Amino acid sequence: MQYTFAYGSPPEARHTGSFLFVVIQMRSYSSLLCHILGSHPEISGSTEAHQSYSGRADLKRLAATVRAATGTATLGRYVLDKILHNYAQIAPSVLGRPDVKVRFLVRRPEDTIMSILNMSLAVGHTGQFSDPEHEQVLEYYVTRLQQIDAYSEQLGRNALLIEAERLMIDTTATLNGLAQWLNLDQPLSENYRMFNLTGVPGYSDPFPNIRAGTVVTDAAQRHRTYVPIAVPQDILARANAAYTAYWEKLASRSDVR
Repeated sequence: MQYTFAYGSPPEARHTGSFLFVVIQMRSYSSLLCHILGSHPEISGSTEAHQSYSGRADLKRLAATVRAATGTATLGRYVLDKILHNYAQIAPSVLGRPDVKVRFLVRRPEDTIMSILNMSLAVGHTGQFSDPEHEQVLEYYVTRLQQIDAYSEQLGRNALLIEAERLMIDTTATLNGLAQWLNLDQPLSENYRMFNLTGVPGYSDPFPNIRAGTVVTDAAQRHRTYVPIAVPQDILARANAAYTAYWEKLASRSDVR
């Protein structure tokens, strides 16, 4: 989706708050988390901007994109972008800015791979994530962990790391820890609102659960539209090995809550 701005319109006020990057893998409850975050009065944004960040101009562009997407001239204390793919790079100079906060969310491989494959079926995807041998899904999972690890090396405990499953099995404690880390004046709620791009593929979870307006904790209900897909054991073994190795490194460096 492209956003356009009227020629000759008055210049927008510069966003003087902070930027929050949710750096994550696909199918790791990113849409759910960002809907919860974007529903908070201190946070603006709920989806992907599909851009890289090399300096202040890119942060300014994010603020403009979020203004256009939300139809709101006044932004919250944080402007949010969720980043799911390695093509959207964050430069070291941006990671090191005092007005940028980064949160990593990592999900275990078997459920992630199964969810990616089911999403491909749901949206009629015929590219790399519908690969019948699942090698390309494995490559995405592992290279995404590598990129998160590279960011973690620079950020250390300035980044927050959360195991994605905790959002579903320990929702209140997870959201309380995140609100504390962000120094929010009000708690984060498991109930959230809908946005213009809710449910739109490429920007939000295309499955119906995202329209529930609350965290769906029951696994059977979350997976009711799934179809069984056989994932080769060697793929799972390689993915699990990568998860274990990178999780240990990430957890040793990051602020874990």
